Amino acid sequence: MHLHIISFDIPFPANYGGVIDVYYKLVWLHKLGVKIHLHCFEYGREHSKELEKVCEKVFYYDRKTHLASLLSLMPYTVQSRISKKLRKRLLKDDSPILCEVLHTCYILKDPAFEKRLKIYRHSNIEHEYYQGLAKVEKNFFKRLYLKTEAWKLKRFEKIVAHANLILAVNQNDANYYRAKFPKVKQNIYQAFILIPK
Repeated sequence: MHLHIISFDIPFPANYGGVIDVYYKLVWLHKLGVKIHLHCFEYGREHSKELEKVCEKVFYYDRKTHLASLLSLMPYTVQSRISKKLRKRLLKDDSPILCEVLHTCYILKDPAFEKRLKIYRHSNIEHEYYQGLAKVEKNFFKRLYLKTEAWKLKRFEKIVAHANLILAVNQNDANYYRAKFPKVKQNIYQAFILIPK
């Protein structure tokens, strides 16, 4: 089985929360014989030979971190990760696509992927996470960015309705997504459960 995984960052070294989850998922899937096509957005972390040991292919994409990305109604964290190269590569086959966190979900609404199995795996309810960061941020401009991004993420979240499966990390989040997207199949994300039975 082949699986595309779109990662918000380069997941090795596995030295902070989000990438720890992604990296060990890659290791586990590799042990199960899944041929992983990993797509990573980069901004400050080195390309990794370790990833090549557990993935069939590893692709790297630059984030568009210019000021214009901040001015869009789309969240900066999403806008900066839109890639024509990624889209073109994903369309070369019909393998399932796993989007790691909301930042990588832009392709979910693309009509070209309508018949593909699309899985959304979240680590936070993003707008709540950004609202929490804004509450403790002392710098006015950073706080303004975080509040604005939280609003944009909440607005953008409706894209999840285009997924075939949502992998929730806990029961509270599963309840949240079940209420918001009742037509999308849900699964609690434990022990790297990835594909619905």
